[in-house]
Amino acid sequence: MKKILLIIPVISIWHFGCQKELSKEGSNTNTSTQVDVYVGGIDSATHASLFELALGIAVYWKNGKPVNLTQRTYDDGPDAAAATSIAVSGADVYVTGYQNSCGPYRCSNRGRFWKNGILVDEYLFLDFYYLTSLAVSNNDVYVVGPSAYLMGRGETAIYVKNENQIDLPNGSAGSIATAIAVSGTNVYVAGIGITGNVYNGPQNHIATYWKNGRAINLTDGSNGAQAWSIAVSGTDVYVAGREFNGNPYYDGFVGQTRPSGIAKYWKNSSAINLTDGSADATATSIAVSGADVYVAGTEWNGNSYQIQGSTYVYRKSVAKYWKNGKVVNLTDGAEDAVAKSIAISGTDVYVAGTVNGYATYWKNGVAVKLSNVESDANSIFLVKHE
Repeated sequence: MKKILLIIPVISIWHFGCQKELSKEGSNTNTSTQVDVYVGGIDSATHASLFELALGIAVYWKNGKPVNLTQRTYDDGPDAAAATSIAVSGADVYVTGYQNSCGPYRCSNRGRFWKNGILVDEYLFLDFYYLTSLAVSNNDVYVVGPSAYLMGRGETAIYVKNENQIDLPNGSAGSIATAIAVSGTNVYVAGIGITGNVYNGPQNHIATYWKNGRAINLTDGSNGAQAWSIAVSGTDVYVAGREFNGNPYYDGFVGQTRPSGIAKYWKNSSAINLTDGSADATATSIAVSGADVYVAGTEWNGNSYQIQGSTYVYRKSVAKYWKNGKVVNLTDGAEDAVAKSIAISGTDVYVAGTVNGYATYWKNGVAVKLSNVESDANSIFLVKHE
């Protein structure tokens, strides 16, 4: 069976509505009588023929029950899809993601957006390689993701409000948008500014966020860095990501150890380290509940990989989250696991991710397996009913 993994761990949602609904940033701390758990991701779809590999379909699970957003078709060759972010507003379920379509000569990804399981204007998102994040605020829908063409090589990060595109330039070699949050009339986008030569030579990444289109750099470019998630609480802006102890984007590490990433978050541009850099780590999702800051992420047993000659040596990964900087391990390192998204409901902590290739979420550290075939859980959203 072909392994299915979504390589971009960026999901972030901020939602405001008349109903008491909790997004991954979980700013509401009231106790609920019932919580519906929505998880977006990718699930395998096994075709009948023994000669066709299992590929992925975009899916979300509501309280463990799958809702397929795509299906397997072979009219133009195999294609795969994934759901990357999910939000609920009233009776409406919004999902972003991508679909890989193959023609006679090549395959290409395109961003996809679904409302209540129906694909919405696929041509609107042709400029996106995939969509990574969405926000719903006062009936306005915001989506964000990397550009479709020459991603990271001169292209400009974009977000869409309803059907209007807004460019987010930053970096001499382009920019990538990874997550979005909306607070009142302010729009915040997390992402990456890319410096260096657009087409040739070494590049580097700067962790960045934009407020209403104005770029704010969180790192100075001396080391590689990425911003994967953003949350807003009052006037405070929180961004989660990682900064490397070097530049991992330089093509000079053959036979050497790749620089390690330090999981961290920034509060109003001030950095808080969650790991010490002795092992590769990343923070992928952030949630704020009252005075408490929750960050989901992953740490490897050593560097995530080393290049030994022409061989990549991979290490086991541990899914975890941090509450106010104190780590809580969700797995023990005996099997590969990653944590991608976090949500808070009262005193309950929900984290979505993947364990040994199976979509999983944890409630207060207890794992709930969502699929019995190869799959990923990329985003979690909670709806509370009083």
